[in-house]
Amino acid sequence: MNAMIRIMRLYRKIIKKFYTLIFNSPKKKISTPLVLDNVEYNKKIWDKYSKDYNKWEVHIEANPECDESEREKLIEYLGDEWGTKNSVTEIMEDYVYPYIDEHSIVAEIGVGGGRIASIVAPRTKELYCFDVSNEMLKRAKNALKNLSNVHYILIEQPKFKSELAEKFDFVYSFDVFVHLDLHTMWNYFNEIGAVLKKGGKAFIHTSNLMTPEGWKRFSKQKKYSVEGHYFISPEIVDILANRSNLKIIKKSTPDPKNYYLNRDYLVVLKKP
Repeated sequence: MNAMIRIMRLYRKIIKKFYTLIFNSPKKKISTPLVLDNVEYNKKIWDKYSKDYNKWEVHIEANPECDESEREKLIEYLGDEWGTKNSVTEIMEDYVYPYIDEHSIVAEIGVGGGRIASIVAPRTKELYCFDVSNEMLKRAKNALKNLSNVHYILIEQPKFKSELAEKFDFVYSFDVFVHLDLHTMWNYFNEIGAVLKKGGKAFIHTSNLMTPEGWKRFSKQKKYSVEGHYFISPEIVDILANRSNLKIIKKSTPDPKNYYLNRDYLVVLKKP
């Protein structure tokens, strides 16, 4: 019996030492794998997308079966392969053009290849193009080289320099927030509020689980990916706007005739 007791005591000591080594030793602590954050991942994928871009090979979402002559008409800028030009024109006329004029100082978050900047810049006094991808900025600068009122600024994080405080009449981001996670969006909402003039306005474009095409796209995904969109609902966007002290003055409803309206959520915000 005494031998058995001694064995049990020894066993407990061994078990205690084992757990101490596994869970308390600094060298043995279990660490989570290193994962790129949303901003860093966006930098990498859009740098690569710009470097590898070929208009003759890129997938055209709205018309994947188009021939070469159609492709020539459809794609002028990187980004034209997403959606349709008619849909873009309709959105610009409803959500951007009414809030800018030749006196406006405007900012774009996520200029990409310059497809939206190319039609906004001629209507403004100055356009500041921000992007986390240096390769996209290079492409946009080349695409917009004939426009003298455009500035190109690389940002490392969703943070603008203090000298830009209350500088802009209008800030917009088209088809960009669909790739951002919720915390990155929240940071941008606060930054937009900081750089808008009092009474200034902003146009934001996010994903939308409540639309027919938004749900269809989400339900096909097995897991979240930056390329596949970060899906949220209009209520979440409304909360972010309210908490960043921005008032929603216009919001979208699903429209099967418009590629983006049938998939996403669009809002115009105003700084009090």
